[in-house]
Amino acid sequence: MSYYYQYYLGIKDKEGIKPFGPYDCNGKLYPIIERSRSFASDLHDDFYVISDNLKTEKLIKELGYEDCNGNIVAEVKYLPFNELPNGDYIKSGYFLIEDVKSWEKDKYNDDLFYNMISPDVYAELLRNELTFGKNVFDGEVEDESEKEELSKGLNASDYMRFAAPDYSSKEYEAELIRQVALMFDDWDIFHGKEPAEMVILETEG
Repeated sequence: MSYYYQYYLGIKDKEGIKPFGPYDCNGKLYPIIERSRSFASDLHDDFYVISDNLKTEKLIKELGYEDCNGNIVAEVKYLPFNELPNGDYIKSGYFLIEDVKSWEKDKYNDDLFYNMISPDVYAELLRNELTFGKNVFDGEVEDESEKEELSKGLNASDYMRFAAPDYSSKEYEAELIRQVALMFDDWDIFHGKEPAEMVILETEG
């Protein structure tokens, strides 16, 4: 059974916390992002549970659901807009050449980042390779393909300098949310005499 994380724009004012958008022309609320557990980052771990005294009728109506006892409940978490992660989702370092080739065919292939190493590690690999030569497996195996795999080892010559967007990172999800939130940054609401606080709402299930 699929499990999803949804993020919405919200507002926190003297009434409590309630959804703020995005809405379509018929008044239906849509998530800024909806991702399955298989592809989601751990951004949802940064959110706080909304206490009952902050749950407004609008929040319960828009994001609530009926439990097995017939009660309407709203299990919603929130994060102040200014607490969204600010890191760069463009990851730069040294990647396996074969992984880069695969990524260029499918730019949503997260395997690219599995073998990524830092410049310091790459420099040490290069020093070892120049000093001792490439890693070569000269043992006995039944399968020649296994011997070839073992012979690859971790050689500097297997890597290349590269930079790519990590679409499964919390920084990427935060940037998508931030760009949408900035479009709703109404001056009177969030910067007026009695400014409300912009928040991000999160539901899951």
